[in-house]
Amino acid sequence: MTYLEEYAEKILGGEIVACEKIKQIYRRLLKELKEPQRVELKDGDGNSLGWKTYRFDEARANRPIKFIETFCKQSQGKFGEPITLDLFQKAMLQAIFGIVDEDGIRRYNEVLLIVARKTGKTTLLAAIELYLLLGDNEGAPEIYNIATKLDQAKKGYDEARRMIQHSPLLAKRIRKRQSDLYCSYNFGTIKALASNTRSLDGLNAHGVVIDELSAILNRDTYDLMKQSQSARKQPLLICISTNGFIRDCIFDDQYKYAVK
Repeated sequence: MTYLEEYAEKILGGEIVACEKIKQIYRRLLKELKEPQRVELKDGDGNSLGWKTYRFDEARANRPIKFIETFCKQSQGKFGEPITLDLFQKAMLQAIFGIVDEDGIRRYNEVLLIVARKTGKTTLLAAIELYLLLGDNEGAPEIYNIATKLDQAKKGYDEARRMIQHSPLLAKRIRKRQSDLYCSYNFGTIKALASNTRSLDGLNAHGVVIDELSAILNRDTYDLMKQSQSARKQPLLICISTNGFIRDCIFDDQYKYAVK
């Protein structure tokens, strides 16, 4: 049984308490896991771009899990200990990375993750960023941490830096430069940026984490980062947030879109 199936069954069976929206997501994911899905692709104007068939590839789904639990170490709490992912984290990673087309390209390139505080989101996201940097078979991948303030954006960046320091294998491949983490193996980088739209033009992002989406007042940051991924074959944009108190902003727009 896959982690995705195990978590879905516990949610749908009532062992794990979840709202109807979460149950709906996992019903659909179970369907995608069990049988290939033929999907019509459309452009921004609704014009057909053809059809693709997506299937669940368990080996691809398990790659980020194995990478994180093998190479990424705790930088807080159990200092230097290997990271052990929770079941919900493994299920999420399998859903993101395991549903692919006939060429092995991921179906999903955008994730909205709404979490409670103190759930280890910074550690998880830093580990995902390191996987996107090293394990995603992408040439010169650019990975960005984005937040309203640079100090907030640097939390994920600093966590990734500390993980590298604790892992001799990662440290052989990645070094800290003045403003980024640089991988000499594939010329990739991880960088923290504040949501100042003037500094976000001209990027060629492979992975983007927008932290605390509920604190971002306009959608310029989101739109610019989304556009920056247009040349990548399988980019990943993760918007993560606790439930904010600012209404009628990009957070509400993305939540409504996700629900639909």
